[in-house]
Amino acid sequence: MARRTARDNRDLPHPEPVERIELNEEHIGRRVALVVILLIFGLGMLGYTAYQLFNPQTEWVNIEAYSSKGASCAQEFGLLYRPGSDGMSPNTERREVTELYSELCRTAFEQFHNMEAFDGVNNIYAINRRPNETLTVDKSLYRAFEAVGRSGSRFLYLGPVYDRYSSIFFCDDDSQLLDFDPRLSPEVAREYQAIAGYANDPRSIQLELLGENRICLRISEAYLAYAQQEGIENFIDFSWTRNAFIADYLAEELTAQGYTNGALTSYDGFVRCLDGSARDYSLQLYDRQGQTIYSAAVMDYQGPMSVVTLRDYPINDLDLLRFYELRSGEIRTSYLDPADGLCKNAVHNLTFYSQSKGCGELLLEMMPLYIAESFREDPLPALAEKGIHSIRFQNGVICPTDPRLRLRTLYADETLRYTVAPAQSK
Repeated sequence: MARRTARDNRDLPHPEPVERIELNEEHIGRRVALVVILLIFGLGMLGYTAYQLFNPQTEWVNIEAYSSKGASCAQEFGLLYRPGSDGMSPNTERREVTELYSELCRTAFEQFHNMEAFDGVNNIYAINRRPNETLTVDKSLYRAFEAVGRSGSRFLYLGPVYDRYSSIFFCDDDSQLLDFDPRLSPEVAREYQAIAGYANDPRSIQLELLGENRICLRISEAYLAYAQQEGIENFIDFSWTRNAFIADYLAEELTAQGYTNGALTSYDGFVRCLDGSARDYSLQLYDRQGQTIYSAAVMDYQGPMSVVTLRDYPINDLDLLRFYELRSGEIRTSYLDPADGLCKNAVHNLTFYSQSKGCGELLLEMMPLYIAESFREDPLPALAEKGIHSIRFQNGVICPTDPRLRLRTLYADETLRYTVAPAQSK
């Protein structure tokens, strides 16, 4: 079975007022050989993405982690920074930020890794292979576990399904999906449902947080026997949510060291603006109508800010690592429902943002609404009261919950311009 060796690059170019992208399987061919090429392309494009995404002045630079620090998650993130703006020498601050960022990216990579062991590191890989043992983990991982635990979500325990399902994104043809796609194979659906049964039962599997960064992955004898029979090794996995928690870790550590003159973005929709000054930043918003993707609007804001965007469509070929378009036009995404292991998207795209919450918290609030058969609007006003605002699209209308939101709408085509509905907060 093909293994997922890398994740998508989130390339969100800042478009001209009129931009349409037609979904077409010919442009989203799945070939494993392309992965390396696209990753190289993504490394070059990330600086451009961050530059366009945050609309900086010429004093801004894209911080690149030192390769000498070893493997890291830096290729999945871009840090746009303005060194020297607080009186420090620009060269000195840039060097210090690069040194710290490089170390943080290496630490995050090792801690959240589910496929490889590292000396002296109790990461996801190690935890999965030492069930029912008390282990001490890094604070970055412990904080992420705490956030998931507070939410009550069981997505973390869907590890065996994530492990197998991710092979969909390396398929070359629809026929190859039969071994991985529960919507095409009743047998696969039953297998995923069986795993979901264990995943949703705290008596079968539960990650206990024991304080002082100590954890224990409790797994029942029955589940361990089933896992041995089925060849299961990865019981827990952050999977597609990983970068939300890594973004928070990077942002919090940079801020703690006083490096806040910048903004961090991941390939897959997670943004942390660290800047507490009055500088303006901008974020491109996309929308899908039918088989067409539109550049709908630009969101202008000031930091600090966390932004999470989920979408059920690819924007460019880099997205082949987390989307698959069938010949029928259906799109498989990485957003799996913990209840049954099926990918679900209640709306085409949804954005949450907050000045007080991190990306992980925003994502955990979003998941029950987005990963569903239909979208529920009723929780949105209450979330807005807690400082968690949302932006969704409905038939060419942008529906925000923040009355102070600054949006610049764009022409979708010659006849349609996006409009903004009155804010829906209380």
